[in-house]
Amino acid sequence: MSILEHFDHSEKKQDKEHFKHLIQVALADGKIEDNEFKMLHRLGKNMGFTDPEIDDLLESTKQSAYNPPYELSRRFEQIYGIVKMVLADDKIDNNEMRLATGLALKSGFSENEIPALLVLLIDGIKKGEDEEDLFKIYKKRIMIL
Repeated sequence: MSILEHFDHSEKKQDKEHFKHLIQVALADGKIEDNEFKMLHRLGKNMGFTDPEIDDLLESTKQSAYNPPYELSRRFEQIYGIVKMVLADDKIDNNEMRLATGLALKSGFSENEIPALLVLLIDGIKKGEDEEDLFKIYKKRIMIL
């Protein structure tokens, strides 16, 4: 860890942890495919990371304590990104789904709602639905419960 990481604000630390989880999902089947690598770089840049930062995060595969965001919308956004990474190579691996389920649980989603959440995200992403629209659907579903 560099000295500068001690001065990162909490949102940047959460983004780094989330990005590491995306890397773990990409690695769940044993290797990072070219399209997964490209997606990781694209997502990393969207999070505000530079190419050297992305490469450093890719190289560091050590586990870190997960500190999920408080806001439901940010937690949903992170799980959305994880499911999108699962689907990046057009195949759903059991290890990837176990990791996605575990991260959803660590993010504060209940064990009962995770299967429906993952199905909603998988189906929605495959259909090209927008993250915001999927979040609205999710919120309506949890209001009913």
